[in-house]
Amino acid sequence: MRKIEEKIKLQHLTVKNRLIRSAVHSFLGNSDGTMTDAEYDMYETLAKNNVGLIITGHCSVSPQGQANEEQINIYDDRFIAQFTKARDMVHAYGAKFVVQINHAGPRAVNNDDLIDVVERDLKKDRHARALTIEEIKGIEEQFIAAAVRLQKAGVDGVQIHAAHSYLLSRFLDETFNQRVDQYGGSIENRFRICREIIQGIQKQCGQSFPVLIKINNDSKTNDEQYGQDMLYVLNECKALQVELVEFSGVDFISLPRTASLYYLDRIAKLKNSVDIPIALVGGVQSLNDMDKVLAAGIDMVSLGRPLICEPDLFLNLLAGQEKAKCLSCNRCFAIPHIKPGIRCVLHRKLKKTN
Repeated sequence: MRKIEEKIKLQHLTVKNRLIRSAVHSFLGNSDGTMTDAEYDMYETLAKNNVGLIITGHCSVSPQGQANEEQINIYDDRFIAQFTKARDMVHAYGAKFVVQINHAGPRAVNNDDLIDVVERDLKKDRHARALTIEEIKGIEEQFIAAAVRLQKAGVDGVQIHAAHSYLLSRFLDETFNQRVDQYGGSIENRFRICREIIQGIQKQCGQSFPVLIKINNDSKTNDEQYGQDMLYVLNECKALQVELVEFSGVDFISLPRTASLYYLDRIAKLKNSVDIPIALVGGVQSLNDMDKVLAAGIDMVSLGRPLICEPDLFLNLLAGQEKAKCLSCNRCFAIPHIKPGIRCVLHRKLKKTN
């Protein structure tokens, strides 16, 4: 048995293998923030094909923080039941089901009052104003309330989305954060919003309810210092008893199609410096790649785009397929808008039903 197939016990979560379906927006939801049959089928198919831990696409904690018109929502109690249904479908195959929660910040759609860490001009002649302290506290409460709802739904935990230029990642990264109050400046201050959300969730849901976090490992501004800052973040996450830190990056879309294991060296060094469960996503295409990640001391392996292309990829690789069919073309982020229901250039049209 390969290590990727081995069971792993985290602090409060035991997963049947070390493979994670990383959160990726599905483009399959209804415009009212509810799941379609196609969304449920997607999660069930991943579970059927032996993905150990399934993390949902990002779910909005606020009607003002939606990143996509068809995004699944969790800002109201009326959205709870759909997560229970999805959980049951996933649990039937022995997989775990964690929900990613997010606020889009200035990347929100259908919102004329855009907010950001600081005031700034945006693309397409848009403008964002700076969040007040009171508003920051309000957004923290939205994340906490979303986690409470999801605990009621019976999911296996939540993942806080603090990557990919959404609101929380913008607090962490000096590329976006030039605040001069308690939420800006030092990494201690820039991590404050994440810390307060985690602590708030633990207060309301209990210490045993798993809280994961997804973070960029790199930055476009002073990347060397940002890498050092991640040591502080990991130590804080360990002290806060965060279940798992999943590392992604700011540049994965622009990397060559031939690139692999995008962030392995840096994340392996971080893991060797702080003993906390870590997962890597980015450029994993084969069992060989998975072996390298785990051999570097990283605890779990996350896949995003390859599982969009092949939800049965893991079983195919174990059966002898050399590598993923995924082209790393990133069309999965565009084609659903052009041809609704299709998630990959190699796919036939999916039927999207309520």
